[in-house]
Amino acid sequence: MSDVDAAITIAGGRAWSFLVAGEERQFQGNSGYEDVAEESYSYDSTVGNHLRVAIGDLVVVRNSNEALGVGYVEKLDVTSGQEKLRKRCPSCRSTGFKGRVTEVPRFRCSPCGSVFPDPTVEVIPVSTYRAHYGGTWQPLEGCLDKVQLVALSLSRSDQQSIKAMDRARTLAAVTARGIRLPRQERAPRTARQKPLELPGGRRRTTIAARRGQDVFRKALVARYGMICAATGPAPAEVLEAAHIRPFATTERHRVEEGLLLRADIHRLFDSGLLAISSDLRVHVAPSLRGHLAYSELEGAPLHVPPGCTLDLDAIEEHHAAVTATW
Repeated sequence: MSDVDAAITIAGGRAWSFLVAGEERQFQGNSGYEDVAEESYSYDSTVGNHLRVAIGDLVVVRNSNEALGVGYVEKLDVTSGQEKLRKRCPSCRSTGFKGRVTEVPRFRCSPCGSVFPDPTVEVIPVSTYRAHYGGTWQPLEGCLDKVQLVALSLSRSDQQSIKAMDRARTLAAVTARGIRLPRQERAPRTARQKPLELPGGRRRTTIAARRGQDVFRKALVARYGMICAATGPAPAEVLEAAHIRPFATTERHRVEEGLLLRADIHRLFDSGLLAISSDLRVHVAPSLRGHLAYSELEGAPLHVPPGCTLDLDAIEEHHAAVTATW
C-alpha cells in the first residue's frame, strides 16, 4: 500500500482537489475541458488518478489560487472509445510547453528549451469521465487559499489536475470556515441530479451595488469564512458584506470596519434594529421581541475568530447611535 493510499484509508475515504484552470492553464499540450464548476468536472484517461475517483468521494474544486467550492461525487459518467487532440513539442515530444504573448516564435518548451511557431498535433484514443457533485455543492469563494490547500494535499505536484487530499483534515478545514455540507447519502438519488444540459452555461454571481463591494466581500470571506458574525455558519448565497460605518458617509472599504452578515441581519443592522456592543455581543431592538428568531440573539457573542482586529471605535459609534432610538 502506498503512502497516499494509507493516508486515505486512515482518513476514512478518499478526497480530491479538481483543478479548473481555464484561461489560467499554464501548459498548452491539452486543450482543456468543458466544465461548469458548480456542477461537474470533466477529465479523461490521460489524467493521473482518473481511475481512483469514485462516487461518494469528497472533492474540492480549485483554480490556481484558491478553492472555489466543495461537494461529494454523486454520479460518474464514463464514455469509452473517444478521441482527443494532444499537442507536443516538435523536438522532445513533451506536452509541457507554454504559449508566449509578445515573443516569437509563439511557443517555448519548458523541458528542452526549444522554441517553435506551432506544436505537433496527434490524435489519441481516450475514455472520458464527468464527475457530478452539483447536488451537494457548497461555495468556498476563497475560504481556503493556495497555501492552505497545499497543506491539505497528499501530493506535492502543483500542476496535477486531480490531487489526493487528506479527507479528514479537509473536512475539518471547511467546517472551521463555516461550510456545512449536506449529509452524504449511501446511494445517490437521480431526482437530486441537476440538469446535465445547461443552456448558455450557469455561473454564480455576487451582486455588487457599489464599486469595490465584491472585493470587500471577498476580503471578509477570506478573513471569516462563510460565517455570519451574528448567527454563525450560513450559506454563501445569503452572506453580505456589511459596513459598520455607513459607506455613504465614509466611501471606503476597510476590512476592520466590515462584518459578514446574513442578508436579513444586514438589513436589521443597517436599519438600526440590531447593534453590537464594545464587548462584541449582539443586541436587538425591543421592537423585535415578538420575533423569536431575532430576540434569541440578544446578548449572543459575536462569531469572529480570536485575534481578528475590529474597529471598536466604529462599533461603539454605531451602537450608541442606534440604541439611542430604542
